[in-house]
Amino acid sequence: VISVRAGNTRRQVTTASGRAIRFPKLSMDDNPVKIDILRPVGSAFLVIRPGESQYNIVFVAGEQTMNAEVELRQSESTECGQAVEKEIKPPQAGAKEAKDYLEVHSILQFVQGLLQAVIKDRPDRPYEYMARHFMSG
Repeated sequence: VISVRAGNTRRQVTTASGRAIRFPKLSMDDNPVKIDILRPVGSAFLVIRPGESQYNIVFVAGEQTMNAEVELRQSESTECGQAVEKEIKPPQAGAKEAKDYLEVHSILQFVQGLLQAVIKDRPDRPYEYMARHFMSG
């Protein structure tokens, strides 16, 4: 990923995209322009839960793991955090490959069973309930 910051505006593109990075205006006031080449150190997915703002995320980097505590807050204004333009490409694997993966690892059956258990038991803290099942599954 190439990240370019000019003044308060940041744009990001993947190196393989071949896309040009454009800024609404570029003047001497935006000096210096900062250019970063970013490389992933670890990856994690965060599934946002209704009513929750605090999350503990585990990043996987090869055989190492890193933990981070994250708090999500809804912004009252868009001035502070201008949207970052980012190209998001669809995953390379097609629907059949995804379905095959789910079937090989019995993920779909596990998640369906877990959802049925949540509906049947109706726990007061459903996300903790599901987390216990995921951790013991």
